Amino acid sequence: MLSYNDLLHYHDEGYVLIERAVPEGMLMPLRAAGQRITERTRRGDWPHKRAIGDEDIWGRSDLLRPEAGEPVFSEYMASAVVLETVAALLGVSSGQDTPLQLELVNMLVNPVHRDFEIGWHRDLVPTTLPPEEEYARLLEIRHGVQWNTALYDDVCLRIVPGSHIRASTEQERDIVQHRSFDPMPNEIVVRLEAGQGVYYNANLLHRVVYAKDRRRETIHACIGTVDGAPLRGDLYTWLSWMCAPEFEETLPSCLRPLYENFVRMAKMMDQRARQPGQQPRH
Repeated sequence: MLSYNDLLHYHDEGYVLIERAVPEGMLMPLRAAGQRITERTRRGDWPHKRAIGDEDIWGRSDLLRPEAGEPVFSEYMASAVVLETVAALLGVSSGQDTPLQLELVNMLVNPVHRDFEIGWHRDLVPTTLPPEEEYARLLEIRHGVQWNTALYDDVCLRIVPGSHIRASTEQERDIVQHRSFDPMPNEIVVRLEAGQGVYYNANLLHRVVYAKDRRRETIHACIGTVDGAPLRGDLYTWLSWMCAPEFEETLPSCLRPLYENFVRMAKMMDQRARQPGQQPRH
């Protein structure tokens, strides 16, 4: 259970570390499932991936797809540590009437042929916006939380604490736009031991550095609330496969209210997209 100080730290700094982020007894099954699907992806048998050209990968997507055949990922998402942490950070209930919706469940992995980096960015707010507009959008988009849960020790993520609630400085803007692999003032490396997690606001300034010779298998997932649906329209396109009726049958019962929220919002967003002038902002 998160403490008041945990919640305050998340609000002010944009992230919180969770010591026991993997349910008891689940680390080894998650590792085994992660290895199986990584091997499938590297062989070309799993097309849902984040690739580096044609030669390598840095992530695998859509781990809840029934064809993955790895139900341990949905069991993990249904765990108390996930649902209670997300609900506490977003200030909502995780029960039957929850406003939470099921979203991305991916895995981040190390490449094997060469090191790889992603430059500084915010996930949901373009850093090219003028400062006033950037700040307004940061205040507006606060309807979700994402997290990394490490199955092996992980030192890939760099963040700028507190950057989720203010516009970028001139120096930060210059780095993001012109030299996005450079060190950023006040950046920290998020160091996770196996079984630990970091839950964070997607609009923190952040980047990742992957080393090919350091094993990484880290669950990367997000859950939001239905209130934020009009601001995150792309999500429903990426996850349109979840609307297949048979998918719900593969989910633990406690995830079904989150799934039903997703489907309801996906249908609403699709209707909006079909109406001229009513496309969602994202």
